[in-house]
Amino acid sequence: MEFVTVREFKTNATKLMRQGEAVMVFRNSKPAGVFIPWGDINVDQEVRQAAMKSLTSKLATERNERGITEEEVLEDFAVFKANRRRRQRDSVDTDRREGR
Repeated sequence: MEFVTVREFKTNATKLMRQGEAVMVFRNSKPAGVFIPWGDINVDQEVRQAAMKSLTSKLATERNERGITEEEVLEDFAVFKANRRRRQRDSVDTDRREGR
């Protein structure tokens, strides 16, 4: 496991993620968070499950506080994906017209 400050993590996040190693992030010499590569075979299934439970619980709490239903989230995500595909397709079409 690697140990870094919040500033180091922000500056080197991509590099740290590519290394595929767990990273403990510190703020003012105290643990602030942990990055665990999802595909890391050294991370127990229990740790992954605990992380997912924590994340989904926090998302559900925030969603409920804002009065947003799960269906609304799924609809927004579907619209986002459709718009993203449209933007990608438009970008490819523009590149073809410009001879790129």
